[in-house]
Amino acid sequence: MENQVVFVGEAQQLKLVNPSQYRFEHLVTQMKWRLQEGRGEAVYQIGVEDNGLLVGLSEEELRASLKTLRRMAEKVGADITILRERNVEYDMDSPRRIAEVLIRKVPDDQQFLDLRVAVLGNVDSGKSTLLGVLTQGELDNGRGRARLNLFRHLHEIQSGRTSSISFEILGFNSKGEVVNYSDSRTAEVICESASKMITFIDLAGHHKYLKTTIFGLTSYCPDFAMLVVSANTGIAGTTREHLGLAMALKVPFFIVISKVDLCTKATIDRTVKQLELVLKQPGCNKVPLLVSSSDDAVTAAQQFAQSPSITPIFTLSSVSGINLDMLKVFLNVLPPLTNSKQQEELMQQLTEFQVNGSAREIT
Repeated sequence: MENQVVFVGEAQQLKLVNPSQYRFEHLVTQMKWRLQEGRGEAVYQIGVEDNGLLVGLSEEELRASLKTLRRMAEKVGADITILRERNVEYDMDSPRRIAEVLIRKVPDDQQFLDLRVAVLGNVDSGKSTLLGVLTQGELDNGRGRARLNLFRHLHEIQSGRTSSISFEILGFNSKGEVVNYSDSRTAEVICESASKMITFIDLAGHHKYLKTTIFGLTSYCPDFAMLVVSANTGIAGTTREHLGLAMALKVPFFIVISKVDLCTKATIDRTVKQLELVLKQPGCNKVPLLVSSSDDAVTAAQQFAQSPSITPIFTLSSVSGINLDMLKVFLNVLPPLTNSKQQEELMQQLTEFQVNGSAREIT
């Protein structure tokens, strides 16, 4: 009998080797429930006991379990992606392995899974450049070429600074591969090819456009916020205000430290420590989690979705492309908090205020 424990959107399975027909149908029913609770996504951990102990399986057992999981996914019309496999260190003759698998199924009332991410950060921190690189599929030349396609006004192109709210999309197909504007794709092709869509809400960083930033955060119901901090300047300008806005509005946020190609390791470490100190202060009470590998990115996405106190930190460059893949892995695994239908209903609700007591009409 396979050991298991039920999680919302996540499941731990010791092994799934040749289950009986009755057991298989039961597992399929559980997968449907987990996909529904996880809003279209669920992560299965194979080789893990119900108490979280990493037992591991032999290579033969692991392959048989993955085969059963694929059959289950086909039964419910879902796609399967192996996130990672790793060895478990035990004093045994044969090596033991565990695997983490992402199951994804687009709900019947949606075209794709939708995730909205508001992009915050001080002016010149590299927000628009990063979005240009992610959505266009080409690295920046160091002079802001990647951001030109994002600007909507002439003065934005001339100054290199965003003054309005713009939207950019990044898709992932059923295999977890990036689908963006590269290879001359259009927005329609991206939407048709992607099973998961990240909609970035690019907000202004300059202080005089703070009202526009607040409007973007309050009006478009983002699931998460991405706070971009330049490695060479650290916490400067409106960074603290944007951090405070995300916390006040209870929008979970993660941090991207950009422009690491311009700095020495000592400068990057100083910026990371500066951010960690701010996050650990009593007003924030966050637990910073520095992402340094693809495994860390998967773990960060899972913990970030489960606990609002976890704050992943990425260090990357839009010019050299270093660590960009970690951010893509993170965004692919990150589960949506609400489905697109619920978001649309929330955005269309009228805001009503009730004032208790008497009032005098002034003519």
